[in-house]
Order: sequence, then structure tokens, then C-alpha cells
Amino acid sequence: MCAKLERFTSEVGFPIGCIGVTQNNEVILGGGGGAGRSGVKNKLGVYSVDSKAKMLKPVCELVLSSDEDAPTCLAVHPKDRVLISSVNRGTGHIKKGENTNLRAFELKKKSIKEGKAAMTVCSTSDFDYQKCVVFDPSGKLVAGGSTNGTLSVLSYPQLTPAFPFIEAADEVNDVDFSSSGKWLAVATDDELKVVSTKNGSLVQTIDNPHTTSGTQAVFRFARFGHSKGVLSGLNRQDVVDIKNVLYTVMNTRTRKQAYIAIWDTQTWARLTTRPVCNSAITTFTMSRDGRLLAFATASLSIVVCDAHSLRVLLRIPAAHSFAITALAFDRDARYLVSGSADESCHVTVLPDRWPTALDAVAEIIMNNLQTVIVILVIVFAILTALYMRG
Repeated sequence: MCAKLERFTSEVGFPIGCIGVTQNNEVILGGGGGAGRSGVKNKLGVYSVDSKAKMLKPVCELVLSSDEDAPTCLAVHPKDRVLISSVNRGTGHIKKGENTNLRAFELKKKSIKEGKAAMTVCSTSDFDYQKCVVFDPSGKLVAGGSTNGTLSVLSYPQLTPAFPFIEAADEVNDVDFSSSGKWLAVATDDELKVVSTKNGSLVQTIDNPHTTSGTQAVFRFARFGHSKGVLSGLNRQDVVDIKNVLYTVMNTRTRKQAYIAIWDTQTWARLTTRPVCNSAITTFTMSRDGRLLAFATASLSIVVCDAHSLRVLLRIPAAHSFAITALAFDRDARYLVSGSADESCHVTVLPDRWPTALDAVAEIIMNNLQTVIVILVIVFAILTALYMRG
């Protein structure tokens, strides 16, 4: 754990719904008040991190129509200065089946320019929206999942379907591409599907989410591993390359606990299931190098874990005053950016070196040195008494 944790806060003036980070570590925030809510604008804003001034400095912003919804998710292109965001059109367009919600935006030096758009929420209800969006590693595909259960995979930059949309059994909670770009993981409450990005054919289904004790759960997030190295500290003899694993976040149906499970994508065996917090996980992210996982909870805590061992490295209680809606690491994992419905964005400065397991044990001993000495004295006295008896 970090002895001196440096964090700073910027008030942005609108509820934050999604966060992205560009190639040069600019922070993109999306959010707003939604359709017809006066005084709270819908925006996409670009900010630079000023570590000396301890603030986010505005670079540029795009104010969206007040007749439309706020951005609900966004993804930054892995190579180009482009982002994709889902913004529902006005109610009139939605009712007519003309909701071209998924939109491309080009990031200029001092402006954001809107480009092509496509419809990925196949619904005429204004309650439906796209929950998640992601680019594949090459930047040639973009996938998204919606509350009405639509999985869309589009070719970029055309924004035309790569294959017909797939209807899931329930709303899509999360999507993620494998490091090779050949597979796409799709998480709904009751099942996780892996499909081929070539034609949408089914590769694997994992259903009946539950903990090792049998407690029923729901799949909330899914991420393919993509760091170098192998898993460690999982109490198994298996040696598994990180690039061949899939992480799933599972909230128990009571929302009183959350777990992270790791799956071997070569055999689809569950390698481990670890409890990570006593509250539901509300948002989840992975660092660009794949070595760190971070999540926020319904109890307003933020946790950072080692992706190789699932060991908790950092826990920040009461990180925001209201629901934490989005998290993102910068590209070098120097910062963790968190956004909230409380209209604030926090930047947590991460350490250059994380403590090892031995460091953690040493810290516990030092923090409880007096108790350890008393225990040692008692043990020594007992051993001395036994020796004297015989």
C-alpha cells in the first residue's frame, strides 16, 4: 500500500459517464444531463493532466445537443486521433428507427469534429442505450453492446457492419477483443460468449456464473489478458501465459460481494476465483500493459490489483461522494483517472514501484510491532517452561 497517496480533483461541471485516454495521455470525459435537462450540458471534453498544478487543464470541448442523450460510452482509437462514442439521438429519431447513435469524432488540436455515425441500438425505446464500446487492437473493428441485447461489430472507418448484429439473451454489460483481435468476449448477466470476429460464429459459452462455494452471481465485466509473463500465486501447478486468459468480474446476486475469475482460453477451465470486495463492482478497467486491474464499487471505493496474482495493491475508500461511473489508466499506468456522477474527476498518482508480497508482510509486522514482540515473548516463555520441565 502507498504510504503517501497523491490525488487531485477537478470539478468539470457535468456528470461524467465515460472516460478515455489518448496516445499522448490526454483525458477525454463524456457525460452530461441527458435530453431536455436545462442547465446541465451534454459534452465531450479533452483535458491534459497538469501534475505540477494538480489539475486537469481543459484543451477543448464539444457541446452536444440538449435534445439528445449524454454520451454513455466511448473508446479511443489505438492509432489515430479519433474516438467513438454512443450518443442517442432525440426521441423523435428513436421512435422512427433512425437513432444513429454511434458516432466518430476527430480530435483536432483545439477542437473536436464530429464525423460518421451508425445505428447500433436497434430499438424504438428511448430507454435503451449502448452500454459499452471498444476498438480491436488494429483499430479496424469497433464493437458495442446495448441494453436491449444488441451486439454490434462494425468495420472502421466505414462504420458498416462487419457481420450481422447478434441478439443476446439479455442486455450486454461488457465487450472486449482478444490481443490477437480474433475473438470478442460478450458479457451478459447470465452468460459469457466468445465469438469469432471473422464472422460472429460462436467459439465458447460460459454460463451459470457462480463462486467456488456455489453462490449465484452475474457477469459484469470481461477482459482478455494481454501482458507479458505467466500467472503466479493462484495455488495451481498450471503455467498459463497471460495472453491466454480471460478475466471476468462477477457480482453476487445479493450485491454484497464481488469476485474476479480467471479462465484459461486454451482449455476454458476456470483457473481461480478470488473475492475482491464486499460490495458490487460498478466499473472496471485494465492498464494498457495488462499488468494492473482497477475497479470501483457501489460503496464508492476504488481498488487496484496486480493482474498476475490478483493481489490488492491499493484500496481507496470513499473515493468520490457519489456513484463512480468510469475509470481509466493513462497509457503509462502513472495515473488512474476516475469520474463520477458528482461532476468531479479525480486523478490518482500511482507509484513507480508497487510493494511486493514480502513488503506487505513487513509493513504489517512494523505496524503491529508491539503485538508481535508480546507474542514472541509469550512463545519464548512457553518454550522455556517446556524445556525446564524436561
